[in-house]
Amino acid sequence: MPKGICLLSVIPMRAEAASKSEMVSQLLFGETYEVIAQNDNWVHIKTHADNYEAWISANQFEIWDEVNTPYLVSANFPYINAQKINDTNPLRLLPGSILHQGNFENDVLNFQINQHAYQTNIAKAELSIPTLIEFAKQFLGSPYLWGGRTLFGMDCSGFTQLIYKVAGIQIPRDAYQQATIGEDVSFVNETQAGDLAFFDNAEGRITHVGMMLGKGEIIHASGMVRIDVLDSYGIFNEKLGTHTHKLRLIKRLLN
Repeated sequence: MPKGICLLSVIPMRAEAASKSEMVSQLLFGETYEVIAQNDNWVHIKTHADNYEAWISANQFEIWDEVNTPYLVSANFPYINAQKINDTNPLRLLPGSILHQGNFENDVLNFQINQHAYQTNIAKAELSIPTLIEFAKQFLGSPYLWGGRTLFGMDCSGFTQLIYKVAGIQIPRDAYQQATIGEDVSFVNETQAGDLAFFDNAEGRITHVGMMLGKGEIIHASGMVRIDVLDSYGIFNEKLGTHTHKLRLIKRLLN
């Protein structure tokens, strides 16, 4: 079966081969995948980055020729304009988009996918933990959206996955999967900026994740991307005056 690539700003990934099926995740520009099966209207895919399976519309499917390799992950907020050579329609590339096989000339990045040449202005910078935290804070107020991975809507694990992707670390898609990686942090007062905190429901299933900012603060997607207090019990929402999520464990992925 062929391999595919996302050449749109964002493509919804659905649980079933139907337009009314729930969106479980999203592809961002430049992300690639294996094709598992396909019919006239739908393509069943498995992403290369996190092995996530879902369906995308056949009219948004593009074969990936594999000639070019991932080069740079965009951290530019809220988006950058990329111009496909000999095409007057600009592309809006959201944070987390992958630009392939590129080189800089006079502050302009030239990159190539499937023999198509593109140009864009993009800042190339190595992200430290402090700049990563500032990047995460730019999403404050973005609405919660099940399956979302963009500033226009994201869920809790889509948010943490995107932040770590920009830092050059690929982590799984869902919160319970993310909880299986990294080193355990035993106590809340030992947390550092960049640590991931996980929360469970009444049945003991991990259903929520957020990223520590340090000093007992956590940034997470709940209703919207927001900053709340984390104590030994869980997330305390000062506006509501109550705990909203029960802490299960904390993991460190960054040194």
